[in-house]
Amino acid sequence: MTMQLLTLLALVLAIFIGFKRKVNTGLVSILFAFVLGIYILKMPARTVISGFPTSLAITLMGMTFLFAVAKVNGTLTVLAEKVSSMAKGNIKLLPIIFFIMSAAVAAVGPGPVVTTALMAPLALSIADKEDMPPVLMACAVISGSLAGGLSPLSPSGIIADTLAAKIGVTNYMPIFFCVMIASTLQGIAFYLFFGGLKLKNKSLNIADTASVSFDSAQKATLAVITLVVVGILFFKTDIGLAAFAGGTLLLLVYPKLQKEAVANISWDTILLIGGVAMLINVIEKAGGIKALIDFFSSIMTPALSTSVMAVIAGLMSTVSSASGVVMPTLIPTSAGIAQNMGSSVSAASIVAAIVVGAHAVTYSPFSTLGALSLAAAGEKADKGKLFLQLIMLEIANVAFAAILGVLGFYALAG
Repeated sequence: MTMQLLTLLALVLAIFIGFKRKVNTGLVSILFAFVLGIYILKMPARTVISGFPTSLAITLMGMTFLFAVAKVNGTLTVLAEKVSSMAKGNIKLLPIIFFIMSAAVAAVGPGPVVTTALMAPLALSIADKEDMPPVLMACAVISGSLAGGLSPLSPSGIIADTLAAKIGVTNYMPIFFCVMIASTLQGIAFYLFFGGLKLKNKSLNIADTASVSFDSAQKATLAVITLVVVGILFFKTDIGLAAFAGGTLLLLVYPKLQKEAVANISWDTILLIGGVAMLINVIEKAGGIKALIDFFSSIMTPALSTSVMAVIAGLMSTVSSASGVVMPTLIPTSAGIAQNMGSSVSAASIVAAIVVGAHAVTYSPFSTLGALSLAAAGEKADKGKLFLQLIMLEIANVAFAAILGVLGFYALAG
C-alpha cells in the first residue's frame, strides 16, 4: 500500500469512527494527523499544526459569537418570526425565499462567502424554529449564494473574469450563466431530495405575527449587525474580526449575556473542521491529493476534458481556496488544453468547467460556506448527521459537475 493511499484511507476511517462512536470527527482526525504526520511521515509538529485553518476558525468564532448574542437576547427569534411570515404559513416557500435572497445579495457584490455568513444564521434559525431539515435550508443558502456569487460584480467573479480574459476568453457572461444554471439545478435537486415539497403548511395568525416587535436590546443588536454588514460590504473589513468587534460592543452594554453567548459559540464545529483540515493537510503533504489528480489527468480525452478538469478543480478546492488557488492555477492552462484537444473543445468551455468544479465542493463542512452553515445549525439539529450530509453533497456535486461535462453543458460558455 502506498503512503498516498494510506493517508486517504485514514481520512475515510476517521469519518467512519467519528460517526460510529459518536466522537467529534475533528478530534479523531487530529489523532490520525498526529500519528501519521509525526511518527510515520516524520513531519515537524509545526507542519502538522499548520493545517489548522486559523483564518476560517476566526471567521466561524466571530460570526457564531455575534449571532449567539443575537440568539441569547431573542433577536434571532423575533427576526425569524418576521421572515417566516413572508411565506404566509406556506413553509415550502421558505427555502425558495432564501435561495432568491441569497442569489440576489451575492450577485450585487458581496459574493458567496459574505452572503452565506449573513444568511446562514437566520436561515438555520428558521429551520430550527419550524422543524425543517437543517440541510434543506443550508442548501438553499449555499446554492443561492453560488448562483449569484460568481457575477462579474463579485470578488470571485472578478477573479474568474480577469483570468479568463488573460487567455483570450473576453466574454465572461456565458461562463457566469453556466455557474448560475448549475447552481440553480443543484438547488432544485436538493430542495426535492431533502423533502422541500413534503413540508407541511401551518396556520398563521397574521395579527399575532404583527404584534411581535423588537425590544430596545434587540434593536441595538440589529443596529450593530447592520454596522458589521456595512463594514464587511463597503469597507472590506475582515468578516471574523468585524463580527467579534460587534459582539463585544453588545456585551459592553449588556455584560450579563457574556457567559451564555460565549457558550453558544460553535466550538464543536470549529474542532470538527479544524481537526479534519489538519488531517487533509497531512494527506496533501504526503501526495494523496496529487495522486488523485494524476489519476484523473491520465484518463483525459477530448470528450472527457471538461469533466476531468471539473473534477480536478473540485479535488484541488477541497484543500485550497477556489478563488485564491484553484482558479488562478487552472484557468491559465485552459487555452493550452483546448489547443491540445483540437477543435472539439473551447478554452471558454474548460474555464466554465473549472469554475463550476472549483465551487462544487463549497457545500463541504471543510469549505467556508459549508462550515458557516454547519456552525449556524440550531439546537435541534444533529450536527454529526449534518456534517455527513454536507460531505455527501460535496461528493455528489463533483460528480454532477463531471456529468455536466459529459452532457456537453459547458459548451454553452462558447
